[in-house]
Amino acid sequence: MKLKILVSAIVSIIIWPASITAQSELIPMIEIPAGNFYMGTLGGDENYDEAPMHKVHISKPFKMGLTEVTNAQYELFCPEHKSLRGKNGFSSEDDEAVVFVTYQDAVAFCDWLTRKEGKTYRLPTEAEWEYACKAGRYWNFYMDDKLPAAWQKNQVITATLKPLSLRVAQTPPNDWGLYDMCGNVEEWCLDWHGPYIDKEQTDPVGYSDGIARVTRGGSHNTPVKYLRSANRMAMLPEDKHAMTGFRVVQAEYPQTAPLSQPKDEYVVSQIKWDWASQYITEPVFTAPLVYVHEPDAHSGTPFFKHNHQPALTWCDNGDLLAVWFSTNEEKGREMVVLSSRLRAGSSEWEKPRMFYQIADRNLTGTALLNDHQGTLYHINGVEAAGHWQNLMMTLRTSTDNGQTWSKPRIIAPEHTRRHQVIAGTSITKEGWFVQACDAGPGGR
Repeated sequence: MKLKILVSAIVSIIIWPASITAQSELIPMIEIPAGNFYMGTLGGDENYDEAPMHKVHISKPFKMGLTEVTNAQYELFCPEHKSLRGKNGFSSEDDEAVVFVTYQDAVAFCDWLTRKEGKTYRLPTEAEWEYACKAGRYWNFYMDDKLPAAWQKNQVITATLKPLSLRVAQTPPNDWGLYDMCGNVEEWCLDWHGPYIDKEQTDPVGYSDGIARVTRGGSHNTPVKYLRSANRMAMLPEDKHAMTGFRVVQAEYPQTAPLSQPKDEYVVSQIKWDWASQYITEPVFTAPLVYVHEPDAHSGTPFFKHNHQPALTWCDNGDLLAVWFSTNEEKGREMVVLSSRLRAGSSEWEKPRMFYQIADRNLTGTALLNDHQGTLYHINGVEAAGHWQNLMMTLRTSTDNGQTWSKPRIIAPEHTRRHQVIAGTSITKEGWFVQACDAGPGGR
């Protein structure tokens, strides 16, 4: 059985253009020269994480996969993945890009290929990926400022993904001979997602830690703007769906030191509130207190025109914590979850702060809960792309009144309906968590 699959993979290599420098028995590679480029854009509004534009030096040449890794290639490493072929109508053939792979799956394939061939294979850094995609150009897409109309047939935007072929190399390559750098499927990169720094860099490797890994290139079933060469996306490393695969690089790991995530100076009181002293016998009615305020322009907190679907809880220190999503449209991928705090004894809600972000993923919606035992729970939906129907669910916890939160844990992994989290989480007397959700069939 393995021999048959290997023959299929070799046949697919033979049909590549003669210009490739194939050094691998399995993956056709092409050499990318060393050089300099300007990474990012001017940012603005939804693209705030693409700024500031900064100069990057790629100090050494490296080899990069001509296309994304295919099913036939990946399944030489992981034969059991074949059971996922055709899931939700995607990627059933040998020469289609492999999908339904986590970040860890992609790294494991690279490690296997390294052992098999005696050369270092890995995922590209985010900088290497953008440099290779642009191939010396500064257009939005590697072939022009606009994606050719013939290339847009797969950019159909629907609530439910439209099945289509993910066969690799069906559109012309960029100037360096790389296929599918704008579209087909998103591609995992090595880096943790984090803000760019306004500084010239050499062989950057991103941050030392984070909650989401960078993906690049855009995919089918998304708006064209997410296929731009400089567009940044991210996914939880444990997530997998029909929109993301990967391609490999053959090169040693850069020796550059990773960046440290910006230090958060946010401080929350940890003094337990004396609730008994607040006991009253008569009802009190106060004027409404607005908790959605526009952030200061210099704060760096993204803020959009549509602020909706709030959740609120109390903290053991007497504070109230409110969260909501901010977006330009409810099915948008620019969506972020913001928070505001009414500190104990205060009569004014604080300016909003970033509470939860996975770049270019719809995050409808959010719930908060205090379990009366010192732990706050945050449950959130996460889309594969945009819209608000096909969500998985994630969970975070805090034991310091919301000053810090654990990394997200996926608690409902399928991107599907009935996972749209709304406020109203409760706990039964037996200890079960009950989470209310929206987005059933027919919009109910």
